[in-house]
Amino acid sequence: MINAHDVDWMAGHLPDQTCGVPGHLMNMLSTDPTVRRKAFEEFYAEAHDQGAVDSCTAASLPFLFAMADDPATPDRAEIVRLLLSIGREALECDPESVYFTVQGVESTAHVGISAEMTARVDAFHRYAADPDPRVRRPAIEAVGLFFADGGCAARVLGERLPAEGGGVERLLIVRTMAGLAVRLPQTGPTTVAWLDDLIDGPARPHADAPVRLSALIHRFLIDPNRDAVDPVPRAIALLRETAKTSTAENPCDGCTQCQSPMHVRGQHVAPTVRPVHLAAEFIDPGHPWKVHSPISSVLRALHTALGDRVDHRGALLIAQLTSPDAATRYDAIAMAKDLPGSLPRPVLTHLLDMLPDDWAAAQITCALSKWRGGGLPIAAEDTDLLLDTLTDYTANLRTTHGSDVWSTDNPLVRTAYQEAVMTLADHHDPRALPDVIRSLETRVDDWRVLYRVDGYPQSADRLVPLLADGLKDIDPARPHAPIPADLYLSCLAELKDPIAIPVITDTLTWAGGHQSWTVAASALEALATFGPAAQPAHALVRPFVDGPDDAVRAAARTALDALTGRQELRPARPTPESGYAQEPPR
Repeated sequence: MINAHDVDWMAGHLPDQTCGVPGHLMNMLSTDPTVRRKAFEEFYAEAHDQGAVDSCTAASLPFLFAMADDPATPDRAEIVRLLLSIGREALECDPESVYFTVQGVESTAHVGISAEMTARVDAFHRYAADPDPRVRRPAIEAVGLFFADGGCAARVLGERLPAEGGGVERLLIVRTMAGLAVRLPQTGPTTVAWLDDLIDGPARPHADAPVRLSALIHRFLIDPNRDAVDPVPRAIALLRETAKTSTAENPCDGCTQCQSPMHVRGQHVAPTVRPVHLAAEFIDPGHPWKVHSPISSVLRALHTALGDRVDHRGALLIAQLTSPDAATRYDAIAMAKDLPGSLPRPVLTHLLDMLPDDWAAAQITCALSKWRGGGLPIAAEDTDLLLDTLTDYTANLRTTHGSDVWSTDNPLVRTAYQEAVMTLADHHDPRALPDVIRSLETRVDDWRVLYRVDGYPQSADRLVPLLADGLKDIDPARPHAPIPADLYLSCLAELKDPIAIPVITDTLTWAGGHQSWTVAASALEALATFGPAAQPAHALVRPFVDGPDDAVRAAARTALDALTGRQELRPARPTPESGYAQEPPR
């Protein structure tokens, strides 16, 4: 390896700064995977922070290429991926501009880096034929980005496709070839002819249905007259044919996502179900860890290009949602959230048909819940269909998993059931009330239902005592954990039932005694919402007007005005957006 001591690493630093890049490069060759992982993290932080490039990044290139050239280098794929990232970021910089490094030094290193990548295209050509598919993937993209001669790049990619045995890599070649026509327009005719041959040419092993589908969509994406073209019927036909081809040929065997434990009943529980998805997380760089099938990247691009052609997009989504390939179905759920306007009923119906699949149900119910952001907007006329279907679904889960399914240790079923109940509660549906009450009684994920108890004022006689029990457990030293006292108090206020007033006044007395002024202010705000109905608390409130806390004094004056009929206010309750929506520590 090139001697790192021969390089002036301080060129891009101020006099009082040090450079750790040489050490990071050496540690990338360590036999200890933990040391290597830390070396990459620290290199990114110092020499490629948020995509930035500087003189240290440029000085690292000879070392990185030397490591990538050596088959014995551990993590070669990560090295090539890093080279691709550095080169891509350098190309996106304005060659005429001067940038500042994270050390605060002016830099034009991006110009030299871009030139270096162009000079090293033969290396990327070699990497694109490497036996390791993880090395080939970033190298294929690099061929499309760094070759200055578009004709040469097109030839390399065209020759690589029939030689490529991996489905993911073949799709990357098609995408890279189409991107070449955008980057170097003079290659447009060559690219179009190549794509047309894949779409309509004779059957060949390398031109299977996924490749032809990708070629069709990319041909549409680079067509200047695409507004007059409807690719959806042909895309649906190829999608159906694609289902006969295994798109998940390299299913993940334990990535960060599917191995991540979930917090259930105070314990970390490993997922009981792992969905079909690819370990090739960079098949769609814009959606890492969210892609289950390699064809979903190009299908998402087609949806984006179709824009407000809702009928066409709806037909395509239905084909995805009904695909025999589970990975394709899972990815369609996320794409449904991007449809403009309310979901067309046929799309909604097919989504609801997927609820028996636990993994799909967890995604769908999360997308329906307003607490989660409501990514799947439902038309008013379809609300009854949604709520009735969710009611049947939750009933089936109770039959299968028992009446306490709300607190089941199966994380997928737990999520799906709770989100379905919360969607019912979003609409104040009385069929959610038993689970709301059970959650408050058992204290299992009760922090979730607190945001929806205001929809059930008719059940205040059952809810107020449960909220009072929650307030009794408030720690004066930590009034905002695990569940903030002001959330309980705002729930009591929004139920608007006078039986809540004694609970609020008891809390106010407790807060004053413990000098917990944030709780006292929240209790005063809650009392104010009852107006003259809370007049008996006047004597309790009055001393707080002279309290030691500004917020308490202001809340006390407001409460006195409300109690005497001069003013009636609604407290500003915590919301999911305010930060309390995260699961509290148990």
